[in-house]
Amino acid sequence: MNTTALIVTFNRLDKLKKCWLSTSMLPFDNIVVVNNCSTDDTATWLESIEDSRLTVLSLTENTGGAGGFRKGAEYITSQINTDWIFIYDDDAYPAPDLLKSFREITLDGISALSCRVIDTHGIDCKMNKPFLKLPQTLRDNVKYFTDSQEFIPGNEKIESCVTLSFVGTIIRQDVMRTSAHYIHDDLFLYYDDVYFSHHLILNGHKFIYVPQLQFIHDISITGNSITPVWKVYYLVRNLILAKKYFQSNCPYSCIGTILRIVKAFSNVLNQDNKFSYIKYIIRGVIDGVFSKSGKRH
Repeated sequence: MNTTALIVTFNRLDKLKKCWLSTSMLPFDNIVVVNNCSTDDTATWLESIEDSRLTVLSLTENTGGAGGFRKGAEYITSQINTDWIFIYDDDAYPAPDLLKSFREITLDGISALSCRVIDTHGIDCKMNKPFLKLPQTLRDNVKYFTDSQEFIPGNEKIESCVTLSFVGTIIRQDVMRTSAHYIHDDLFLYYDDVYFSHHLILNGHKFIYVPQLQFIHDISITGNSITPVWKVYYLVRNLILAKKYFQSNCPYSCIGTILRIVKAFSNVLNQDNKFSYIKYIIRGVIDGVFSKSGKRH
C-alpha cells in the first residue's frame, strides 16, 4: 500500500521542523510540502533537506490553507503513483504508530478516514473532530451548542462520519483525483475541508472516524481567544459563502449559520482587540452576502 503525506506550510518554520521530524520518521513513500510563499527561512531550510521522498511545491503567493491543499492535491493526483494521501498542516504531528495502525484498518468501501486530533495537552481538538451528522433544525443546533455528544464521535470505536478535517484526513488517491476541484481555494482559510467533504458525501462517498489514528495539533487558537484576530473574518465570511457552492444543499442550515455568527459576536469580550474583532466580523458578513472571496485581510 503506497502512501503520500501532503503538508501545507506558511511562516511557521519552528513548527514545520517538528512536523517534518515526526513525518520523516514514518515510512511514507512520498512527502509533498507546499510552501505557501513563506517569507521566513522556510524555503532555505526545505532546500537543505536530503530525503528522496520529499517534493517541495513553492508557490508564488500565499493562497491560504485552501489554496495550498488544492495545489498539493492536484500535483499528487497527476504526478505521483500512490494509494492514499495523508493531509495535514505544518503544525500537526503524526503519531509514531500512524501508518502501522492505518494498515490494520478494514478499508473496503471507504473513501476517506478522519483521525483523532489532540492538542499539545492531550485534549481533543473540537475544531478537527468530524460530525457524525450535521445539525440542521433549530433543535439540532441548540442541542449541538449545549451538548454535542449526539453529533461528535467519542474515542471508543470506529464510527461513520460525514465531514473531514484537513488536519488528519486520509483519502484515497482515486477519490482525490476526481474531487480536487471541490477544494474551494477562494475560501483561503477555514471551512475548505468541511465543504470539500460535503461535496463528497453528496456524491455518495463514505467516511469513517478512527480514533486510534492520531495527530497532535499545535494550535494557535485556544479557548475563546482568536489570534490573530483577522481569522474571525474567514470564520464568518466562509460560513455565508456556502450558498455560493451548494445552493439548497448547504452543510449548515440558515439557522445554524446565524447561530454561529451570533456566537462569534458573543465572544467579543474574550478578545484582546475588541474593536478589530467586531470590525472583521462585520466585514465577513458583508463580503459573504456579496460573495466576495479570496484573501481579504
